[in-house]
Amino acid sequence: MLELKTNRDYWIPSTGEPELVYDPGGGQQDIREVALEYVTSWRGCIDAGAWVGMWTRDLMDKFQNVYAFEPNPLSAECFRRNIPLDKNAVLFEVGLGHKVHQAYFPKNTSQKLQMEPGDISVRTLDSFELTNIDFFKIDVDGYENRLLKGSLETIANNSPVINIEMKKKRPSVRKKSTDLLLSLGYRRKVRTRSDEVWIKY
Repeated sequence: MLELKTNRDYWIPSTGEPELVYDPGGGQQDIREVALEYVTSWRGCIDAGAWVGMWTRDLMDKFQNVYAFEPNPLSAECFRRNIPLDKNAVLFEVGLGHKVHQAYFPKNTSQKLQMEPGDISVRTLDSFELTNIDFFKIDVDGYENRLLKGSLETIANNSPVINIEMKKKRPSVRKKSTDLLLSLGYRRKVRTRSDEVWIKY
């Protein structure tokens, strides 16, 4: 297997197979840098919708523990090739939603889960009972409000800074996610492209 040459190289899903790409970019570095300005403690973080580990790789250098969630098997395979899991990152190959159920991806390079029953396991984040969480990145392609519904206890118990994708082309998901965050005592601080940073007041 080809080896990564630098910290900016990644295996990514291609036409059904992992493909090594040398320096494909910063992996949303600008969004990440804005969000992390609001973090004041660096114990643990959650990377929900980890894809191939572009956020995780950087978060590992800043937090004591990184809990990554990626349900797509091909993306998870790329993640394992990109991220040294013998260090401070843990990968959970499940989707995160509002209840325990099965879902599916229409093709192996897809990132958007479909609600109909399939071969992908979906659980609530609360079922993992994670503690000492100071940052929570959410990028789950339209599953954001469902993920939040299954994360209410974790958010309430940890009050992490939240960076969440809020695409304007998904007004219903955005409205439901906003309402849930407001109900938890969160307020939006800043928007960078399609992502928003929310903090507890």
